[in-house]
Amino acid sequence: MPVLRLLTLALIATASSAALAQPETCGDTSNAALSSDISDLPAYYQHWHWVPNSHLSKAARCGLTPGCQGRFIEPPRNWDGAGVAPLSAPLNVSADTIESIGAKATMTGDVQLRKGDLSLDAGYAQYNRSNSTVLLRDNVILRQPGILLRGQFAQIDTNRGLGELQQAEILSFQTGARGTAERIARPDYSRFEMDGASYTQCTPDNETWSLHADSIVLDYDSGRGVARGTSIRVYDVPVFYSPYLNFPVDERRATGFLFPSIGLASNSLDISTPYYLNLAPNYDAIIAPRFIENRGEALETELRYLNRYSEWAVSGSYLPNDQSENIDRWLVDVKEQGFINEQWGTEVDYAKVSDIDYFSDLGLANLAVKRSTHLNQQGALNYTSDNWRGRLEVQRYQTIAVVEDPYQKLPQLRLNYQSPAKNFQLEPIIEFEYTQFDHRDSLRDGGTKVTGERVYATAGTSFPMRWRWGFIEPAVKSRMVNYELDDAQLAGIDASPSASSALFSVDSGLYFERELSINDQAWTQTLEPRLFYRYSEYEEQSDQPDFDSAALTFTYQQLFRDTRFTGHDRLDDANQVALGISSRFINNAAGREVLTASVGQLHYFDDGKVQLPGDDIRKSSNSDFAAQFRLLPDDKRWFSVDLLYDARQGVLNQSNLGYHQRSDNGALFNLGYTFRREGNEFGGLANNVKQGDASLSLPLNSQWKLFAKTQYDFEDNRPVENLIGAEYQNCCWLSRVVYQRALEPDDNSGSNTSGTENNSAVLIEFQLKGLGGLGTAVTSVLKESIFGYLSDE
Repeated sequence: MPVLRLLTLALIATASSAALAQPETCGDTSNAALSSDISDLPAYYQHWHWVPNSHLSKAARCGLTPGCQGRFIEPPRNWDGAGVAPLSAPLNVSADTIESIGAKATMTGDVQLRKGDLSLDAGYAQYNRSNSTVLLRDNVILRQPGILLRGQFAQIDTNRGLGELQQAEILSFQTGARGTAERIARPDYSRFEMDGASYTQCTPDNETWSLHADSIVLDYDSGRGVARGTSIRVYDVPVFYSPYLNFPVDERRATGFLFPSIGLASNSLDISTPYYLNLAPNYDAIIAPRFIENRGEALETELRYLNRYSEWAVSGSYLPNDQSENIDRWLVDVKEQGFINEQWGTEVDYAKVSDIDYFSDLGLANLAVKRSTHLNQQGALNYTSDNWRGRLEVQRYQTIAVVEDPYQKLPQLRLNYQSPAKNFQLEPIIEFEYTQFDHRDSLRDGGTKVTGERVYATAGTSFPMRWRWGFIEPAVKSRMVNYELDDAQLAGIDASPSASSALFSVDSGLYFERELSINDQAWTQTLEPRLFYRYSEYEEQSDQPDFDSAALTFTYQQLFRDTRFTGHDRLDDANQVALGISSRFINNAAGREVLTASVGQLHYFDDGKVQLPGDDIRKSSNSDFAAQFRLLPDDKRWFSVDLLYDARQGVLNQSNLGYHQRSDNGALFNLGYTFRREGNEFGGLANNVKQGDASLSLPLNSQWKLFAKTQYDFEDNRPVENLIGAEYQNCCWLSRVVYQRALEPDDNSGSNTSGTENNSAVLIEFQLKGLGGLGTAVTSVLKESIFGYLSDE
């Protein structure tokens, strides 16, 4: 949102009779919400109808704006017709004296005019019946729903609510926005004119900041406003000034400055001042000059374009002659999502940087970005119909770490038949994939990588049989993979290896239920045994390359898959049966699965011979026991456990434990532990992995909040990431500060086990509520580091 929008704020909204968006509340904000008499409050509290917590009922306190220690309480609207629009309501008048001559009526002393939801009070009033206007002076008070205006002189059209108010004070009870103006005029419904205006969203007892302008003109027809002589003051000290501002007054996009970004990384100051360009209804741009200490001046841009078929976002950055590296640094990023019609769509995701150190030197303070090893460069055309799904894509990567390049798909075509899954009917199984694989280190370029074409196809049928008490689904299919390899003679391998394998499987399961009573509550327990038999023919495939395949991580869900590999470079052999059983405990009143427990195991009738290069042949007769537990005692907590247990050795090969809790007061706590034993045949690693992590977001009270996270490597006895931070906010400003120290690669290896160093950063975010602020990196880091974190903004 453009920074110049700050002048519209709630001050402008309060001057308008339009409805205002209200924050979520849970208490009455009328006098009924008071818990004690407010006559003892300071006069300036009472003047602004500000009531601290000590005088509010519990119900009224529960809906406070985050950080506020009170709220503005609107006096009761208890006159007749207070819920009726002024145009259709009669005028009711009372005063100490009333004198009527012709079309004019003059009132003095405690003048009260009520016309529907419009309330006018003054010491003197003169009403003109011929045009329904009223002139008021001496402590004028104008009230409409949610709005209070005070002034010394006013001239109001009582039918339309238009007019002028001088020496005015303005308050919005819903937003807490308040201000003053020497003159406010509303000549028509679409135009406001203000002279000598000020605005703040701070409370009367703590006015930290305020905005001032010599004059403001708001035109709601054009959606534009003009302010002259504008300044922002902090504790009455000017910190910003502009002689002329042209800004938006509604949600329509408009050209203007965005909030600047200020950071400190590697002891270097980094400042960016983006400028937004509203070029047309369907495209816009952001141009952001950027200064990086010790490196120089850069320019960043972003262009967004929308048409009836697609959405485009093109970003770029250029830093000429980096003073630290003496090279030009640049980035290009293109993203597109297209919808040609209901069946055809397009995708583009392309990113490229000038050098592999770009993100570590110039990127955001974001661990996920800094730990990236590849940038995706992909384009795709998708097709979807009732029974078919197809995709044509081209994909390559830019490797930005010292790791092996993946293969490029230039191109890949996939086509799958989508079965309507009708019961007791034969369902076709059809899958086809053609891929041209290329590599930067190919044999033809003097490298070591085999390249070429691969065709994979599957054809078969299944016969689903489903009942309320269970299911049986046999399936049979034939799989085929064929290669045409480039320069195979250079590597001394077959140029056209191929393999085929038939597969037969039967998936079956039963559903048992019983009713339980636990603590006088009705529960349902299920017992769901499942058996999955799979037979796949063996064929020797050691002469085939490995373009994009890997062994799937073994979990409980993996028991019931019809392959143990990703990709199609290996047609796995199998003669095995998977036995599993699950039980669910369902709270009938809540309609929620409170506990789910599953355990299962694979039993092999033959050794697994087909393996990827470097893997050993499996010779065991059964797999580890795979177990999975999920406990959700309520909507605020869940606990999960995933285990792999080797009953033959009596050891635990893998465990993943997680706990998540969110309290009613907004406290958030996460706890996790991961263990994977080295060398086991189900996703085994070269070294043991033993890592634990804990994160916390803890409100101390309505204004203070603490953040913390730690991730520790117990195998190498070192911290991976530590974070600690705090937040303070009240009604008018908010600040967050975070200290982060994390293990990051220092040699572009992308590895956290070798060539690493600890880098630290201090991030600060500051916001004047209602105006905006500086910095968004803190919120980004907290969302990344603390699972479930949501800011109060």
